[in-house]
Formats: sequence, C-alpha cells, structure tokens
Amino acid sequence: MADVQTYKINNAEFDGKFTLKQAALGENTPDEEGVEISFSKSAIKGMDIEENFLEPFTNGNIYINNPLDFIEDGALIRGDGRDVFEIELYPKGDDFMKLKYEFVISGELNSTSKTDRLNNFKTYRLLDRSYFKLSEKIPYGKRFRGKVGVIIRSILEEKDIKVAACDGIGDWEFGDMVVDFLPEHILPPSTFRYSDLLKYLLKINYAKRGDTYVRLFLNWCRVCEEYKYRALSDIFKDPIVIEQFMADDLVAELQDNINNPGSGSSTQTNVYNSALQNTDFSTPMLVYTNAFLHNLLVTNYDPILGEHIINLIRIKDVKEKWQTLFVDPFKYAGGKAQPWLVLNNVKQEEIFRNLGFAFPADRMAFLAEAELTSNMTFFNLQLSVDVLGDTQRQPGEFIDISTARPHKEEQNPFDSSKSVEHRSDAKLLGSWFMTKVRHEFNYGKVDGYTNLIQCIKPHIGPGTPAPSDCLD
Repeated sequence: MADVQTYKINNAEFDGKFTLKQAALGENTPDEEGVEISFSKSAIKGMDIEENFLEPFTNGNIYINNPLDFIEDGALIRGDGRDVFEIELYPKGDDFMKLKYEFVISGELNSTSKTDRLNNFKTYRLLDRSYFKLSEKIPYGKRFRGKVGVIIRSILEEKDIKVAACDGIGDWEFGDMVVDFLPEHILPPSTFRYSDLLKYLLKINYAKRGDTYVRLFLNWCRVCEEYKYRALSDIFKDPIVIEQFMADDLVAELQDNINNPGSGSSTQTNVYNSALQNTDFSTPMLVYTNAFLHNLLVTNYDPILGEHIINLIRIKDVKEKWQTLFVDPFKYAGGKAQPWLVLNNVKQEEIFRNLGFAFPADRMAFLAEAELTSNMTFFNLQLSVDVLGDTQRQPGEFIDISTARPHKEEQNPFDSSKSVEHRSDAKLLGSWFMTKVRHEFNYGKVDGYTNLIQCIKPHIGPGTPAPSDCLD
C-alpha cells in the first residue's frame, strides 16, 4: 500500500499519494502478477483534473518523469482500462475535502529525448473509473421501464457505483418522468453501452417545482464519496456559499455596495490582497438567444384519437415561474436580485423551435419546459476565475464576489464636477454558481497549484434597472 507523502505546494504543505496499479497480464504470462508503483514528488511533473457539473464523470492528465523507461521496466500497462491510477491530495492535517479519485488509463503519450535518456516523460490520460464500469455492452433485448430516476439508480448499483441514500427526495430524487405507458419501454440499440443509456436517461428526466418543471443532475460528491441526483432548483433554493472573493485591486476604505451579497460569506477574505488575480467576465446573450433561448413547439401523434397534438411553450409564460426558482432566493445589500434574461418581442413571440419525441405529448411538454428553464439558467452571465488552488472547491456550489467600493462615487476621476455610477457592479458582483473547477498542478522550479473556476449567474444586482423586453 502506498504511503502518504508530504508535498510543499504554493508554500503550503499537502499530504498526498499517487499510485499506479497495473493489472495482471493474464494467462499468457502467469508469473506476471499485478504491480503497484508509488510515485514520489520529484516524479510527478504536472497534473490537471477537471470536475464539471454538467458531466458527472471526471477526467484529467498526469505528467510523469520516466528516465530510462523505468515505468515500463516495472509495470507494463495493458491499455484496456484495467490499469488503475489512484490520486489523493489534501492540505496537511485536513482531509475533510480530499481531491481523491480512482482513474483508469485511457491513453498514453511518451516524450523521449534523443540525446538524454534520463529526460524522458510520460503522460497518462485519466478517465473516471466509474465511467469505465459503465462501458460494458447492454445485453441484447434488455428493456427498461419505470421512473427514470429509479432506472438510473439501478444501473449504477448494478455496476457497484456508490449512490446516495434512496428516499426519492433530497440527495437522490426519482423525478417525474415515467416510462410505463403500455407498451412503452426503453429498448437500447444493440450498439449501446450502459454509459450511452445513462446519458440518454439523464436527458429525458424532469421534476415539477412550483408551477414549472426543471432538470435533474447527477454529480459526484467528494465529501460523502457517492453520487447524488438532485433537481437544479433545489440547489438554487438554498445556495451554499463556500467562499468569498473581493473584486478590488487596492482598498483604502471599506464602503458598502448595494450589489454585494446581503448575507455575507461563510469564508473571510483578505480585502487588501484581492483573490481575483485573473478574471474573464462575459455576457454573450445574442449568441445564446439565437441558439438556445427559443419558444418551443412540441408535436406528437395520438394513435388512439388519430390526431396530431401540439403544445406551445412560450418563454414569456415560463420566465416568471423560472424567476421564482432561480432568481428570487438571492438577496443583496440593496434589495432583491433581478432576472437577467433580455429578449425582444420578436424572440418572445415569433421564433420557435420544433421538438418531436417518442413519448406521450404531455410528458414531452414537461420535458421541453424543463429544458427551457435549464437553458435560461446556464446560458446566461459567465465568469471565469483563475486563483490559487484549494481542494475544497467543487462544482455545484456558490462563491460570492464582493467589492469594497461604493456603487455610486461622488467624484468622477475624469471630471471632478460629476459623479460616477458603477453599473457594471450589478453584473459582476453577487453569488455565482460554479459549473466547472479545473485543478491544475505544475511541478517546475516552484511547485504550484491553481484552480480555473467557471461560473454562471442568471440574475443581476439591484444597482441598475434591468432592460425591458418591449423592444421589437
């Protein structure tokens, strides 16, 4: 068993271990048993692990020093997914939030020096072991019926993948989509693997919340080490803020800004040394509205009545219900959050996208509305932050962006006779939902660990009026 080693990264101590477990080579080489290799700090030259809220299975890369091809001399990789690479890393003495995964090796790249064989390097492409377990082919003729959330759970349990406690609510919800309308069933194509079926099932489930419908998302929880399946609106209903960042370069005096989160933050921040060193902030709404934010026309055929059924789902009818679930829970120092979904009359009234499904028309209308509420949430304001690394960050939680400057300043730096209003604060400041966290390690002359965080926010603060939708 590999021993835990202490690494100094970003001038802080981390405990971790990196272990390659080679599978046995098989009956052709009966004397070759599985080999376990533990890598030291000097052997690991770099690593990146990407966690994504929209993709339940993690992937990454690890870059290893391989002088004189020592790794091959100790362990020959099969290359069929049976070889396992285990990674575990956490701040020394604090293993509450480990960066811990079991990967299979899905690819290998060797960089060999022609002049110095001691300067060889190896790159392993890493794939979540849980996803590999789902790569088996589905038996011919196997059918699936019942609640979609129950089917998903049964597939994961069958493949020995840990899931949250089963109560139909909370950390594992079944959803409202049911495949039971006789003779309705899901019969996967002969080319489908369990991973293909799982991704299909994740797309066709929905849950009713209030007067509308929302999508459910499958995610791995590193704290409890199990998969959770939750409605998106439940995460936004009680937002868990894990960290606060300040959007100031230099701060002379702390002042209130009406766009700052009103509830404060659970994590204190050094306001004199801003954590937001590199930030990209964008609002590409035109591209999104053209591609994703359309009224939906759901069509189907009823063989019993012998007629076509059309359900029309308009954005203007869904917007207020969506606002109740995804905007109203957020409070700011100056009042309530405002929805950020600017669509002119043409987009709201005259542009449609047709959808046709194989299930009953009413259920497909609910699923289409769930897709629309999801698009209105994710295809919205975006923020990318590049900061010093922390293993406690993971997708599916919130961070706060605050500032120490006031929303309105009495003196304009370019014209002392005028005041200035920082309208951009309404967009930048507030509570952001983390959709992706990339853990990047660079073991060069100075060992470094950074996080690239991608976030979305479907609202703006109260500091400026939201544009109206009345324009043609």
